[in-house]
Amino acid sequence: MDTTPQRKTIQIKARITEVQHVDLICQAQHAGVTLSELIRQRVANKPLITRTDTETAKSIDRIGRMLKHYYPKDKGWADSEERRKWWRLAEDLRRIARDIQKGSKV
Repeated sequence: MDTTPQRKTIQIKARITEVQHVDLICQAQHAGVTLSELIRQRVANKPLITRTDTETAKSIDRIGRMLKHYYPKDKGWADSEERRKWWRLAEDLRRIARDIQKGSKV
């Protein structure tokens, strides 16, 4: 599958009621995306990833990376099970962030 970004060059016109138009605008504003992006995601039956979701995912990923960075160098700080829990938590946080960015359910 080709994953290179493509320029959006085709316009599709559709007739909707004024109430539907206002509702779509409100949904887009609430999600923090443009009306075009909202419609594209809906037409493609893809989950709508809001700006808030994106920022949350970045923050969760940052925490996961920080956990790896701050891993204690002294091996005597915990037993092997506790050390495995530390790494598992860091990896789980990064996986959750990736899932949010892809629009998957966590």
